[in-house]
Amino acid sequence: MPWILLQGAILLGVPFLSRRLARRGLLPDWLSPVVLCYAIGILLKNTSLFPLSDPFSTTATEVGILFAIPLLLYATDLKRWLSHAGSSVLSFGLCVLSGVVATVAAAYWFLNDLPDTWRLAGMLAGIYTGGTPNMQAIGLALKAPQETIILVNAADVLLGGVYLLLLTSVVPKWLKAVLPEFQHDKAATVDETETDPYQAFSYGHAIRAIGLTMLVIGSALGLTWLVYGQLGQLAFLILMLTSLSLAVSFIPTVRNWENTFETGEYFLLIFCVALGMLADFQSILEKGLGIVQFTAVALLGTILLHLLLARLFRIDRDTFLFTSVAAIYGPPFIGQIASITGNRQLILSGIAMGLLGYAIGNYLGIGLAYLLQWLLQAYTS
Repeated sequence: MPWILLQGAILLGVPFLSRRLARRGLLPDWLSPVVLCYAIGILLKNTSLFPLSDPFSTTATEVGILFAIPLLLYATDLKRWLSHAGSSVLSFGLCVLSGVVATVAAAYWFLNDLPDTWRLAGMLAGIYTGGTPNMQAIGLALKAPQETIILVNAADVLLGGVYLLLLTSVVPKWLKAVLPEFQHDKAATVDETETDPYQAFSYGHAIRAIGLTMLVIGSALGLTWLVYGQLGQLAFLILMLTSLSLAVSFIPTVRNWENTFETGEYFLLIFCVALGMLADFQSILEKGLGIVQFTAVALLGTILLHLLLARLFRIDRDTFLFTSVAAIYGPPFIGQIASITGNRQLILSGIAMGLLGYAIGNYLGIGLAYLLQWLLQAYTS
């Protein structure tokens, strides 16, 4: 029991401390709260400093993602962003398309080497349309074995970490030779209140948002029960949760609540610590090399195809970087790429595209997985 209490304290405390450090500028540019939370969870799991409960970590990931999805989506102003985002929407769409093509190609490539490649493709397509939260939700919806979800996450953390390191170091310089430069709007004035998505924290709005989220989750569970007579239909549950959250985002009062996104990010960080606590790299070496190879093909294919399409459509370098980060990692990483490029004009567009990825990723990943399952069955029969 004492170890469970310590594990719970870490799950709740590390996200809070990581956000405080980031807000005070005490973290280096390459280290975001998400990376820090993953790293601490992985370190605790693989150093065996004290016994961790895998069932407790698994429950924390499920609760974290159920609360994170609605809270991250409440701030979504789809009509405004889609009407003003311009080339960001195009570049983001090209990245999502690239992810779909790459994951489908990987599913066929590894068809005879790995079981249920359609599930892997759906989960990775979700990752490349908004980040890891989509992967967890899609994995649960597709009833993927927990071990598979953990291995996919560990492979994504490993390979995604390498790409993120390159993105924040040498890639921006390399891209200057491939893509045109971003044309800064010299007449535009940067309003700090608009470019900083994390304003002074309002606990009153956060508590109201959490209460509303409990109602949204309860409604999604109720609809699932009414339609299926049980709560085991996770695909329907996740889609209902996403749909209800988007519906709520059209209510101006809710959309204008302060810090709903930041509250959602707190639950996302809990999810990251818990998922890190499940990432056993020894298990990857023993059981998951095939999944690492699958993920490597899917990620590299997504990046290269997106770059090729960006060049064909003359997407500028900064827009490519922001939308690539938004699609593959999600909104929490936008600040890092803004710091590296020195471009603050694309912060809102980057966050918007990441939120759009959260909104559509579950639909895309689940739909693609079931379509691919049918196609692969027809292909092998």
